[in-house]
Amino acid sequence: EYYALAPILDNYQAKIAMHLEFREKLSAEAVAAAAGEPLDQVTAALEHIAWAGVAFVNTVDGVDLYWQDIFVPGHLEMINNNKELVARHPEVAEAFYYFGGKKGPMAVGIMPIGSGPMRVLPIERAIDGNSKKVTYEEVSHHLDQASVFSVSDCSCRTSREAMGEGCGHLKEEMCIQLGHAAEYYIKTGRGREITRAEAFEIIKKAEDNGLMHSIPNLDTPGHTHAICNCCGCGCYAMRLANEYLNNDIVRSNYKSVVDESKCVACGECVDVCPTNAIRLGQKLCSKTPLDETVTKVTPRNTEWQADKWNRDYRTNRKNALASGTAPCITKCPAHIPVQGYIKLAAQGRYTEALELIKKHNPLPAVCGRICPRLCEEDCTRGDIDEAVAVDDIKKFIAEKDLEMSTRFMSVKRHDYSDKKIAIIGSGP
Repeated sequence: EYYALAPILDNYQAKIAMHLEFREKLSAEAVAAAAGEPLDQVTAALEHIAWAGVAFVNTVDGVDLYWQDIFVPGHLEMINNNKELVARHPEVAEAFYYFGGKKGPMAVGIMPIGSGPMRVLPIERAIDGNSKKVTYEEVSHHLDQASVFSVSDCSCRTSREAMGEGCGHLKEEMCIQLGHAAEYYIKTGRGREITRAEAFEIIKKAEDNGLMHSIPNLDTPGHTHAICNCCGCGCYAMRLANEYLNNDIVRSNYKSVVDESKCVACGECVDVCPTNAIRLGQKLCSKTPLDETVTKVTPRNTEWQADKWNRDYRTNRKNALASGTAPCITKCPAHIPVQGYIKLAAQGRYTEALELIKKHNPLPAVCGRICPRLCEEDCTRGDIDEAVAVDDIKKFIAEKDLEMSTRFMSVKRHDYSDKKIAIIGSGP
């Protein structure tokens, strides 16, 4: 805390901040009376304290009221959402990171499920009709409760970027504030005021880019003041789940389940899962069944010390079970999910099969003609009779990309028109 506050508050401002109350709104006059200091000096100090992110301020009936809230999630995010402050004092970005390293191990195993400081919200269209559905688990519920909205950069990814550890996920205008938090962000220049419709567009953009919705879970039941769109590598709440394997700190009240009858093993869920909770397995052509049992230990049933932590979670993601994944994917230089597009093609879903291929290879028709068929060399079906004609199937699907009527065009997610792109080499 000291490392974050020392560069941004002087001794007088710190003294005044000590007279603020937790979630009790006070006017400058009330603070001045409590501190025994001149009103004009106290007012100037409070304005700086709020601008820095160490206090909330809202205008009520023409009077500015100040109060303090939880430090994290709360004030450290507000501090790191002050672009000028981070540029001038990058140590506040480091303080945000080190705070999680100090407090994270202390929270392991003591968080009731669904009651951690942050809570993941599912994508609403992913909740089927058989689920028990409660409104406060939906993004739309929290948007409906607010009348003022703002958007700011992601404070976690801002912190990581200031430390020279940016992950590349969307940072600009990704976090949404609601109600009193939106008023504060707009008033102090941290955020831009938006409409409810714009908030939904940001939510959709986050989903399209594989980001996960989560909310601060420390307001009154059924309420929140923000909706974050998190990644597993930059988000500090996800860090507590990934590094200390303390999933309860961000756990949703829903449980995701893979419908094996519909799964085509494309690996999309494995790629985007922020906590690396999903692994690809394999279905080999073998007379000996594979043991698919996965033993799960958690801080709730095991003594949890540093030997259980995953310090290098950003770089050592495991995408497959110990038994490995399909040999054809591993052998393919582009690691295209072969069994995924074969199953889609078998179901007559050729456009979806083409879409899956083009997510990994934008030129399937060209590459298909010079492909050395390495996948077929490792196809375990060949141990029984003949390998699957993978290349012929891929060529058939890729042919559809040559006709305008059947071509799949990827959705443009970002505007890079202001960027210069260099192409090195001539390709295969």
